[in-house]
Amino acid sequence: MWSLAVTVLLSIQGSVWSAYPFDFSERECRDLFPERIGKDSLNVGNAHSEEIFTIEPSETIHGFNFGSTQVLIKANSKWRIQGIIMQARVIGNCKDPQQKHPVGHFEVPENHQFLRAANCSGDQFKTVTHKKYPINTDSIVINWFPPENFKAEVYFVATIVSGKNEFWTGIVSHTIRHKDKPVTPGHPQCPMRSKYRTSATSRPSPQGSTGRILHPNNLLICTLLTAILWTVYHN
Repeated sequence: MWSLAVTVLLSIQGSVWSAYPFDFSERECRDLFPERIGKDSLNVGNAHSEEIFTIEPSETIHGFNFGSTQVLIKANSKWRIQGIIMQARVIGNCKDPQQKHPVGHFEVPENHQFLRAANCSGDQFKTVTHKKYPINTDSIVINWFPPENFKAEVYFVATIVSGKNEFWTGIVSHTIRHKDKPVTPGHPQCPMRSKYRTSATSRPSPQGSTGRILHPNNLLICTLLTAILWTVYHN
């Protein structure tokens, strides 16, 4: 029975730690910045950061049918994809809080090699992240579906982890416009946070540098472990 308790505990802890370095807080679901690492992103001071990783949707226009858009995430240099958080967002006023909400949903089968759905702000399939850390790959493919009767212009945005305590923010795709609307000129994708800071409402875990996240799910772990130990003691 003791071996069962240990097995269950390690299994649950593994699912929590695999989220490193993301905790999917309300703040992180908006800015996609892993404060637990406690550093600036590698974009800062890197003039060619947009070339390190790319996001390549299979479509440039949507609205012809209700089919999916295939999204390819690629590593184009010595850095590989070790972890990721990604969303689709609408082109619009970057100062509008609504612009920071994801749209559509990703198709994430249980047998996907690298990705799983992330529960961001209660919308489980609007954000994807890695199943485990590190995934150590140079490419990922995932399907995304727009909302029904959707006519906005969208793009994909991601933060990619390239190594322990190393990450890149603001990785964006080209935009996908609706068939009845013109494409927005220039580079309308909203800039993403790249510099670390702390605040009274969002502080990094002191365990962030170890790759083990202090996650709310730890409450569930303690509860389950207590129940298992109580069963062992009374049997």
